[in-house]
Amino acid sequence: MKRAAIAMAAIALTVVLAACQPSVPTVTYFGVSRTGAVEHDLTLTFERRGERLIGTYTVDVVRGTFDGTVTAVAVTAVLTPSPTCSYHFAGTFSGTALTGEFEVADCPGGESGTWALEQQ
Repeated sequence: MKRAAIAMAAIALTVVLAACQPSVPTVTYFGVSRTGAVEHDLTLTFERRGERLIGTYTVDVVRGTFDGTVTAVAVTAVLTPSPTCSYHFAGTFSGTALTGEFEVADCPGGESGTWALEQQ
């Protein structure tokens, strides 16, 4: 009986502590991804945890992961649209805009290009 009471107290404490943790805000940007003369709709959603940016992006219907860092206004990230493909991104925050360039890191047949996004 005493063990059950201790277990219930531990569960209650865990729930209370989890509720006290500040939530990490999610930020969403919309814009375009350009490769050559072709533009594609782009959505980027991420959480900022200190200097770390973790999220996902969608270009047209292709979804990938966004794993980066920010120092002042400079952003660097790895874009991973599939387990066998990755790109390097380097960009800049300016007000509510995020712009930058992505280059093929390891993606057979991939193309480099640019991103231009606005925060929503």
